[in-house]
Amino acid sequence: MIITIDEKDLKRMINESVEERLKQAKEPTYCREWLKLRKEIDEYCHSTKYQENNRSYATLQNFIYSAIKFALGISRLSEMTNVEAEVAREVFEFLKEKRGQAKWMS
Repeated sequence: MIITIDEKDLKRMINESVEERLKQAKEPTYCREWLKLRKEIDEYCHSTKYQENNRSYATLQNFIYSAIKFALGISRLSEMTNVEAEVAREVFEFLKEKRGQAKWMS
């Protein structure tokens, strides 16, 4: 059995395939543990912003994210694995603890 496809349908199928691949390529893939931790960091930043020190949400978040990337030696958080997410959690917990203790981090 021979299936024939006209040029119009072939172009449509190719375009759909290319669009789907481009869409997938643009979407970063984050590990599940990082997604959980990211939510906790978000909640922490919202709950502590502008307390005593006039630090904004973005400042707090950037500080935490930069420390995590530095500790893991990665440039993008999307590169993180579940194992690295555990280290990231330790960094975050350390920073929360020290922020409460030290003036320079407040």
